[in-house]
Amino acid sequence: MGHAERPRGPLQPQLTTIHRNALLATLSPEQLPVAEQLLRGGMPSVRSAVALQNKNASAQGRPTIDPTTIERIAEELIKRTNLALWKDRAGGAIIAGRELRLRDLRAVVTSAKTVSLDDDARVQLKELQASLTARVDHLRTQWNERLEAAITSKNVKEALGLVARPPDVSTRVSADAAVRVVALVSEALSAEQDPLQWREIVELAADTSIRRNVKPQGIPSDEASRAVAVHNAGAIPELAKLLGMKVPPPPPPTRVLRRSVTRRAS
Repeated sequence: MGHAERPRGPLQPQLTTIHRNALLATLSPEQLPVAEQLLRGGMPSVRSAVALQNKNASAQGRPTIDPTTIERIAEELIKRTNLALWKDRAGGAIIAGRELRLRDLRAVVTSAKTVSLDDDARVQLKELQASLTARVDHLRTQWNERLEAAITSKNVKEALGLVARPPDVSTRVSADAAVRVVALVSEALSAEQDPLQWREIVELAADTSIRRNVKPQGIPSDEASRAVAVHNAGAIPELAKLLGMKVPPPPPPTRVLRRSVTRRAS
């Protein structure tokens, strides 16, 4: 019986071996095993291999090798091995094209900062940077269109979800859109709103960059809504005023942590 084919997901960056093999072909017999370890895991891999080899040599009564000599060879080679690895990784990203996940493409581009690039690598980097820019611009355009549609249709939850999750960390909600979303949310948070809906909107609003500008019109009379209001009064100061509480200080920044989850943990 045949197995159903799994849906094809985004590709991982392919790690070709063209540049590594080219580098290894130029090395002397003394350099070759050191370079192979550097390609496998950097300096830690070299040190581990030397330690293991010396341990086995001692156990078998054979001469050990001088770690200092091996480290010197490794230090002479590490820039070349790092470059070869990056060029192979970049080559794989170029081959994958738009099938490559955006975060993986960004990681390849960012990692170029840790490598001494040659002319060929600079050409690869330029191509990858152009691809990254084009893809981010496309996502920003889609995001802005969806946000505009959510505001126009008064879809409060959709608008808040988009504000909370921009397509990349450098994207900001425009001042005009922020004002309109704040007005939309503030209007929705009235005492007459369905309590479950009200609580969900508060939780969503508290996860956004516009939370401190939201001005709820009221709080439903049920205890669950009041508890949610108390819990989120630090994020949305107007809730504290409605509760007759002293406005608590703003919570510490947690933007990086919040981006790793889709909803509040509490």
